[in-house]
Amino acid sequence: MVIMKFTVKNLGISSGNISIVVLDDEDAFGLGSKPGDRIRIHELDSSGNPTGQFVVASVDLATGPGIVDKGEIGFYDEVRKKLHGGGMVMVELSSKPASFEYIKEKVRGKELKTREIQEIINDVARGNLLPVEIAAYIVGLEVHGATNKEVVKLTRAMAASGEVLDFGEDVYDKHSTGGVPGNKVSLLIVPICAAAGLFMPKTSTRAITSPSGTADSMEVLANVAFSKEKIMEILAAENAGIFWGGAIDSAPADNALIKIEKPLNMDPFPLMIASIACKKMAMGVKNLVLDIPCGTGTKFPTVHEGRKYATRFKEIARMIGIDTVCLLTSAHQPVGHAVGPALEAREAITLLRDFDAGPLSLRNKSCELAGILLEMSGKAPEGGGKDLAEEILRSGKAYEAMKRIIAAQGGDPGILPESIEVGPFVSEMRAKKTGIVTAVENKHINRIAKIAGCPAAKKSGIVIEAKVGAKVKEGEVIFRIFSDSRTRLQEAVEYYNAHPPQTFGGMTLERI
Repeated sequence: MVIMKFTVKNLGISSGNISIVVLDDEDAFGLGSKPGDRIRIHELDSSGNPTGQFVVASVDLATGPGIVDKGEIGFYDEVRKKLHGGGMVMVELSSKPASFEYIKEKVRGKELKTREIQEIINDVARGNLLPVEIAAYIVGLEVHGATNKEVVKLTRAMAASGEVLDFGEDVYDKHSTGGVPGNKVSLLIVPICAAAGLFMPKTSTRAITSPSGTADSMEVLANVAFSKEKIMEILAAENAGIFWGGAIDSAPADNALIKIEKPLNMDPFPLMIASIACKKMAMGVKNLVLDIPCGTGTKFPTVHEGRKYATRFKEIARMIGIDTVCLLTSAHQPVGHAVGPALEAREAITLLRDFDAGPLSLRNKSCELAGILLEMSGKAPEGGGKDLAEEILRSGKAYEAMKRIIAAQGGDPGILPESIEVGPFVSEMRAKKTGIVTAVENKHINRIAKIAGCPAAKKSGIVIEAKVGAKVKEGEVIFRIFSDSRTRLQEAVEYYNAHPPQTFGGMTLERI
């Protein structure tokens, strides 16, 4: 086998999620590669010895001058990030791993064995499979599905692909399948449960397609990226925390699969279950409440589809030792009024400080979900969990718990809602007629918030002043857009005017 060394040239080009390198055509000929071939690139230390880090990438050829010279290898950003993008590397052709044969079996509809699934997932996590090969596996799951036994094997393999923590039996968590703007309930559920004495190591994602994730909003209040050792230290002190799961090596195979699912616009049922369950296994969760929003714009447009998912999720969770209660929730409009990292953090702190000040939808949903965990733990009798959660929230105990969590994670425990900075550029949208809000379109809410700068620009976002059922008068402020950029604000306003997210009507529907 031919092995060659190259000097790295960072091209400053991103493919989105595919690992690509560029070679001079003479070098490619010498290596024995052609466009589209897979090669293995080994990182070298200053002495020219392999460090053990490698990446499998697809080859493109430079057909014009100035892209790469002979002896150079051009790195796309995806490769640069994995290999630190500097110095010399050693390159060899790479054959397809055995796991690709198992992927082809799945595409044909075969039920895979434990060892076969483990090899696929290990190769996904290690970068041995190209995106097109991973895509084939996802398509196989989409077309043929998987048995419960297969999903359990898949879940265990995905959890084992990274760090697995064990805190014992009494570990609680809440998760949402997503799709609803402003769903900041974890910022209330965690401190409510912590105040009741539950052990709750909450790991969350940053937003990818939504205006804000739990980690984005929490990061406004405190740090969220910690090592495994620091997380253990925080939990030992406070019994709870809200962390960004990406900072620890938790289920890396899941992250790799998600990157391929998104451009395919596929979310196979088996992976929808395994993706959540593997993260919970990795964090040692034994008791889970799963929020399943149902409605337009979510993964489950109807209650029937949500119920079908909940039933199967509970079966899989039971098989891997996680006691789960699923709650189907309404997704017809945002939770609370605020959408965007800073605005959502502000709304959550407002409610934690004053039971009567926060939005009713946020309070009800948070206490409902927290109440289920309190019942599962035995802190509240069956049917009495929501009342206990409301009592903890009303008493200020949840706020005190949140202050301790914020302090433990390096934030200011005395932060006030009004001291949380939001975008300096603001536009107020006013009602064009008197009437009642009859609908709020989540799709447009998400789009406006993202145009304004969310989630990257944490101070950007929106506040929906008039939700479904609100009576408004002509000229009344019904919507506010915040941005850290005058240009982005103007673009968001233009989108709002073209796609008003609120629908208005009078009491009379029709005269016949």
